[in-house]
Amino acid sequence: MTGKPGRKGAKKFYCTTAAGLLCLFLVSALLIMRPAFFERIDRGVYDLYLHALANGEPSPVPIVIDIDEDSLREFGQWPWARYLFADLLIALYESGVSAIGVDILMAEPDRTSPALWSDQLERQFGIEPEITGLPPELMDNDDYLASVLEQIPVIMAAQLTDLADSLADGAAAQPRSFPITEEMRAPGAPPLAQFLPRGRSIIMPIPKIADASSAHGLMNAEGDSDSIFRRVPLFLAYNDTPIAGLALSTLALGAGDKSVVVHVSGDGPESVRVAGIDVPVSHAGMMPIAFRGPGRIIPTYSAKDVMNGNVDPALLAGRIAFVGSTAAGLKDLRSTPFDNDYPGLELHAAAVDTILSERFIREPSWIPGATFLMILLSGGLSLFLFSTARPQIAFPVGVVLAAGVWFGCRYMMVGRGIYITPLYTLLSIFLQAFSAFSIRFWLEEKEKRVLRKAFANYVSPEIVGRIVESGSVSSLQGEQRNISVLFTDLRGFTSLTEKMEPTQVVSMLGSYFTPMTSIVRDSMGTLDKFVGDALMAFWNAPLDVPDHPAVAVGALLEMHKALERLNDEIEPVHGLRLRMGGGIHTGDAHVGNMGTAELMDYTAIGDTVNTASRLEGMCAKYGVGIVISGDTAERCGDRFTLKPIDLVRVKGRTTGIPIYTVLAREDGERAREAQKELSIWDEAFGLYIRGDFESSGRLCSELAGKHPGEKLYQIFAERTKEMAEHPPENWDGVFIYESK
Repeated sequence: MTGKPGRKGAKKFYCTTAAGLLCLFLVSALLIMRPAFFERIDRGVYDLYLHALANGEPSPVPIVIDIDEDSLREFGQWPWARYLFADLLIALYESGVSAIGVDILMAEPDRTSPALWSDQLERQFGIEPEITGLPPELMDNDDYLASVLEQIPVIMAAQLTDLADSLADGAAAQPRSFPITEEMRAPGAPPLAQFLPRGRSIIMPIPKIADASSAHGLMNAEGDSDSIFRRVPLFLAYNDTPIAGLALSTLALGAGDKSVVVHVSGDGPESVRVAGIDVPVSHAGMMPIAFRGPGRIIPTYSAKDVMNGNVDPALLAGRIAFVGSTAAGLKDLRSTPFDNDYPGLELHAAAVDTILSERFIREPSWIPGATFLMILLSGGLSLFLFSTARPQIAFPVGVVLAAGVWFGCRYMMVGRGIYITPLYTLLSIFLQAFSAFSIRFWLEEKEKRVLRKAFANYVSPEIVGRIVESGSVSSLQGEQRNISVLFTDLRGFTSLTEKMEPTQVVSMLGSYFTPMTSIVRDSMGTLDKFVGDALMAFWNAPLDVPDHPAVAVGALLEMHKALERLNDEIEPVHGLRLRMGGGIHTGDAHVGNMGTAELMDYTAIGDTVNTASRLEGMCAKYGVGIVISGDTAERCGDRFTLKPIDLVRVKGRTTGIPIYTVLAREDGERAREAQKELSIWDEAFGLYIRGDFESSGRLCSELAGKHPGEKLYQIFAERTKEMAEHPPENWDGVFIYESK
């Protein structure tokens, strides 16, 4: 017998569980390592969520003043003379702008200043040009701009760089940041500058401009590894000193803050307070920008229109203006999640919009732990789901689980402003599904191969296919089933073939078994074995066969017809005709794989099988080709013409069983004669069962005289004569056979 039931299910469970735990370990390792490939995908997911967050009108406070192509055409090529730039600042200030952030580096003197080019002509050509009618304040454009900056709230741009020495000639050496107050929230926390990215050097405005401005703000903004800009630094470090970014400095100046307050914990900065708003930042001082959409969503005005008075002052009053250029030749364009040509100038305005609208995207310290917990919970649930449930259930439930993770993280981003990556959780669910289904498919295919191998020689290919599809592997392990068992045997085959060559005998048996086997398999029967010229088959195992007793009897009748056709072929060649007897009994039997570990056969054992074998032996005793038990006959109903043979107790049984033969259907006159004969026999057999042996004997003798070829009538004529002379005691109608 095979192993205990459930072993294959346990193997499947253990294999899928082991693979699932390995997947959990792998995904957890990926979460810790953060490979570049997965980070790129994760940033793509972040961008999708960011699109869902982009709604509503931007804050009215930040605006962009663009020195665009039209401005360059009207006032001259870049770089502008600084008196033009000063005029732009004056126009903004007079329109009521509360603060101005200049996103332009002025690290070199203005070479268009009259005093500067006059000195240059004198040095190069020895010419002393005479300049008349020009006010003294316009002799040096930088002096003029500085005088304007002293009266206007302006943050001038500076830039950190990794170059060893990037100071331009005459540039200031140390930035003057908007005041930063560090508020320590953990005793002994390191100073803010130790947590911030820092540059090796800095590019500053020339001293006269740097000194005249309200403060300096860093214009640095760096894209992620995919070159897409998603965040801005609110402060960076230079010479162990924190320096506020251009967006933060300009907002604080416009809000009238004396300083920005940075809350620092033992892990780094947590938030910064500006304009009365607590702004969450990363421990490196970065703030994600909640973009409203592609570029130029922030209100943008041409510098030309501002300088020409074509912009309504009401649109500028109280605003925070960022001044710069988006002209194509200056290449100050950036890639963002919304736009590949996003003005770099507008990044600062978008950062201010994010702060004032408080649309923050937070990165709490508990996010890695929450992500890991999501992986464990969803991974464990999907492991159980994909390991135990049917694919028809597991797949849609898995899709719902994945959708729940996706939209749950989307809600956290859009509704709560917290980004929790769904990537690794979804990867865990996918790997659990892939590994579980792969292992289940592999094991099921292996089981199917076992089933095909086990049943290919017993049943038809169609039945094998049905067994494989149903996955009836329990059939191999053994089960109790109600079956109809058939035994057939060729009468006198040994004596008929003793003068034939062995090869001829084998050939004849092959010709005989081929159609018999086909009939069994075509009728959904299972071929058990061949023993010499005998054949064993049964129905209703491993698959259910409706009305299997009638199917078995019908198959035996077809086998007799096939034998007649075969005899017509072999008689001219070998000069003999084969005769076959077949016995069928219906009852419970144990069916399954039996044998040793090295050699197995799918077979049936039990009293039902033994009884069917005894019934086959009765065919020769009564001279009939078919003997079926009363159990089989009862379940066949009126599908066949049955003829009672006897009520016997065969060897190995303690009770008597009625046995019948099956008559072939006749037509016309032969049918009427057969029916008359059967009526007389039924009467004779009934008298015999009731113990009226003398009356039964007269009818049996009459039938034997009319049908001398019927051995059955001769047997009963002799048996009733003897019983009439020597009546048995306690007669119950059962005739006892002491031998097989």
